[in-house]
Parts: sequence; C-alpha cells; structure tokens
Amino acid sequence: MAAAGKTRTMFEGLVKDGSLKWLLGKKSYFDEEFEEMENSPSAGKNFVRELSPVANLVVRRCAKILQTCSSDLQESFNQEASESLKNPSRYARNLLEYCCFKALSLKAQMSGHLLDKTFRRLTYDMMLAWEVPSATSLPLTNVDEDVSVGLEAFCRIAPAVPIIANVIICENLFEALSSSTGGRLQFPIYDKYLGGIEK
Repeated sequence: MAAAGKTRTMFEGLVKDGSLKWLLGKKSYFDEEFEEMENSPSAGKNFVRELSPVANLVVRRCAKILQTCSSDLQESFNQEASESLKNPSRYARNLLEYCCFKALSLKAQMSGHLLDKTFRRLTYDMMLAWEVPSATSLPLTNVDEDVSVGLEAFCRIAPAVPIIANVIICENLFEALSSSTGGRLQFPIYDKYLGGIEK
C-alpha cells in the first residue's frame, strides 16, 4: 500500500511540474524556446539568475535584436543604472525594462514593425514578463493562448512604441481592449488591435 501511495505521489508531482508534457502531447507557447535556451552553447551568457524564466526568454530576444547576449545587457545595465534602480527588491523589473526599452527603441525605427508577428508577440511577452520579472516571482501557471496581462504591465510597456499607445490614452485603451475578458488583456485581442493599426 505504501509503495502505491509513493508512486502515485511521484506521478502527480511529475504531472504538476510538467515533466510529462511530452507524453501528454501538450506544449506551451514557450516550451520550445525554453528547450532551445537550455541546449544553446551560450546558455550561460543568455541566462540571468535574478530573472524569471519568462523574463529570461524576453531578455534573450532583446539581446538578439541588439546583437549581444543577456549577460552583456545586464553588465550595461549595472554600469549605467543608478544605485536606486539596482535595489534588490526592484532589480529584476528594472533590468527587464532596460532591456525591453533598448530593443523596442531599435525595432520601432524599422518601417512596418507592426506587420511583423514576432515583434507583436514580443511586445506582449514583454508585458507577461513584466508581471513576473523576478526569479522569486510566482511562475506563470499556464502560458497558452488564454494567458493575459493586466493594466499596469500594458501601461508600462505599450507606450514604449508610440504607435501602439501613449501614456495619456493608455488606461482607456486597455479598458476597451480588455472589457470582454474581465479586465485582463489576451494576446489574440492585442494582436488584432495591432493588426488594425497597420491597415
């Protein structure tokens, strides 16, 4: 009896932490990217221990845009940021914002950036990461299509690309976009909005 209980507990633990996703055939949006990051020869240079897994993926994408690596971005932040921005309680979010804003300022200069689906997804994923930036943050439990972002994350990231939003209308825009989803913005609605801007 005790062995059966231990086996069941172990199996439930594997299912809960996602170790059997391959068996169940369900992969989240980020799974392939997590695997690529783990197997990369430069994995150490593209992982910042203070950041959550999702924030690490976003910073890694920002580093690719900026043609550098995550550790170099972190080093630049540590050199350029004031001591108050490096306070441990806010370090992860401030580092994430630094990387996001640098990448967005470069990408937004390119014509037709809103037509690029990877750019649109990146801006949304930046909002997701903003909500759980730190390695000590509660992890996202479900990173499939029904994941959503809140007002504060939207209002912090979206205005970095002026065509998406500005600080004056940001809250009203968010309320309009998230009214049908209980005050949380889902990617399909955000993506449709961005697609409509470019038309």
